[in-house]
Amino acid sequence: MIKALRLATLSLAFFALATATQAQQQPAQAPTTPPAAQSQQKVDETALRYFARQGDQKRVDAEIARLKALYPGWEPPANLLANDYVPDPDIEKIWDFYGKGEYAAARAAIATKQAADPAFTPSADLLHSLDVGEAGMRLRNASDASQYETVVSIAANTPELLTCESVDSLWRVAEALIRTERTSRGLDAYKYVLTNCADPQIRLATMQKAMALLDRTQLDTLFALERVGTDGAGEFASIRLSLARNALADVLTGKSSSAGEEDVKLLDSSARQTKAPDDLRLLGWYALNQKRPADAQQWFEMATAADPGQLSAHGLAVALLDQKQPGQAEAILADYRTASPELTTLYLTAAASLLSQEPRPQLEAVVLNRVVAATMEARNANTAQELGWYAYAFSQPQTAAQWFRLATTWDPQDEPSAYGLLVTSDALKDAETVRAIKSQWSARSARIASFGQRGEVAPTPAPVAPARNPEPAATMAVVQPQPTPNTGSGTGSGSRSCSTYVPPASLSPAGALARAWCLMDLNRPSDAVANFARALNSSSEKTRSDAAYGQSLAYIRLGLPSDAMVASSSAPLSQARINELQVAIHTRAALAAYEIGDYRNALRALDERSRYAPEQNDLLVLRAWSYYHLRRYREADQIFTAVAATGFQDAIAGQAAARDALRIQASREP
Repeated sequence: MIKALRLATLSLAFFALATATQAQQQPAQAPTTPPAAQSQQKVDETALRYFARQGDQKRVDAEIARLKALYPGWEPPANLLANDYVPDPDIEKIWDFYGKGEYAAARAAIATKQAADPAFTPSADLLHSLDVGEAGMRLRNASDASQYETVVSIAANTPELLTCESVDSLWRVAEALIRTERTSRGLDAYKYVLTNCADPQIRLATMQKAMALLDRTQLDTLFALERVGTDGAGEFASIRLSLARNALADVLTGKSSSAGEEDVKLLDSSARQTKAPDDLRLLGWYALNQKRPADAQQWFEMATAADPGQLSAHGLAVALLDQKQPGQAEAILADYRTASPELTTLYLTAAASLLSQEPRPQLEAVVLNRVVAATMEARNANTAQELGWYAYAFSQPQTAAQWFRLATTWDPQDEPSAYGLLVTSDALKDAETVRAIKSQWSARSARIASFGQRGEVAPTPAPVAPARNPEPAATMAVVQPQPTPNTGSGTGSGSRSCSTYVPPASLSPAGALARAWCLMDLNRPSDAVANFARALNSSSEKTRSDAAYGQSLAYIRLGLPSDAMVASSSAPLSQARINELQVAIHTRAALAAYEIGDYRNALRALDERSRYAPEQNDLLVLRAWSYYHLRRYREADQIFTAVAATGFQDAIAGQAAARDALRIQASREP
């Protein structure tokens, strides 16, 4: 009786709607015979018994509900499987087609039976059931085709479709009403389901469907129909949480400027309790959007604890960068720097920020090593430029010039890198490069155009800082001062008599040689080169030999091993000096090659060096890292292991890295 009343109430509502709809679309039609008028007819229970024998309890319940709606005084048989009913196979076949939704086949079976038995008359229930079934099919087809007016019209003419047993039709009608700007009636359809349907899954699904079509205010009227369980939890708690997530996501996608306080509190409380990584990260990104990076850091740290991985690392690194902590951000991203193009870009941004800090930090070798590797692999001009300024800040102008030149190669329009190359070239007395840059850039860069003019001040390098970690494989190769030989020239070491400029050509070869050593004492190798060159004009073989030796040392300090090689051959040298220079030249060449990621040439230079002197632990580690970067992990592991056995701490990390790489490599092999 209750279901009948519900159906009748809804039917009346939709009949009124249908009348309004039809008035707009087509001439009014007479309604079908009211179900109540059939209450005195014999109830056709064939379908009910058929479904009972099929064991389809869901359809049995639906059929009972349908028959009760049609015949309010009817009660189902106590035993639907009793032997007092003899099924007709032809009727059973018709209901079989009906149960499968094959309504055309069911009508064809009726026609076949009538042809074979002219006395056969299908029951009104059977025909009505087919009418309703076909109407439901038309409604679904119209809904799938977005023909919403048709959906509403069918529903208005077939109120039997609007029941909890046919809840899919109710949902489709609700959507049709909302999409045709009859939102209040669509809302009524959802209310109907929540007021009359008890199935928890149907109720939850109804709210989920409503979420996609209604705004928060409209949804609040549906939340008022929420039922609370014995545990005190509302049945739509998950829906409320989803809405809270959507509110925060809308802020992140620019649909709104901030989320409601209740939504934030709800998700905050849930995330702290469940530790769901996605929720923790969502709260982190929301905090970043709201300019609260410290809060964001806490959320991402919790997310990392629950789900360590690139998603959590990404958010945490951004939060750290927002708080001017690029060192921590670089460390967080180190393991994920090649995981995706986005993370590579973020890593290089963190690295560039780290390198550009003031005062310049003295970075650990392993940090510089991976920054250099990432920069080379990505061919990133911005980070290369910062590597250049970093080297320049530690009085390594030659290395700085290499990085600036690389940066301008990767991005010829990068003015900061061109300016860096200008500054370092000027420091290296490379007048030709200075002229070329000014010629190319003066029309586009005021600071490059005015460079060298009165009042223009070039960036000043910081005093040389010793590398914290002497491992050459991972440092920017701070050029170590070379021992100055005792020339016996009378201009002893430590003299500052060469602090003012004197044209080398105005000096005698012996005077130029003495002045060159003086300049080397002041760590001005580029000035010393010209004075050594003047000394090479001496008629004294000893002076020329000393000059060749000194000029080679000067070029080594400048990071120009090829020039040093040429200088060493400009005059006879003792075998001891030849050996010394060859060791220094090839060491510098190996370091320079390694710094720019040219690991093959680094190994080649080390091989050349080994002809003159055995490799110490630091260079053995450099060799091992070169093998490592060339993916020759087994050779790298052998060297790291040997060096680590001597107690050389810097080899231990390399040993671990090589062995990890070998394990990964082995796991990928078939």
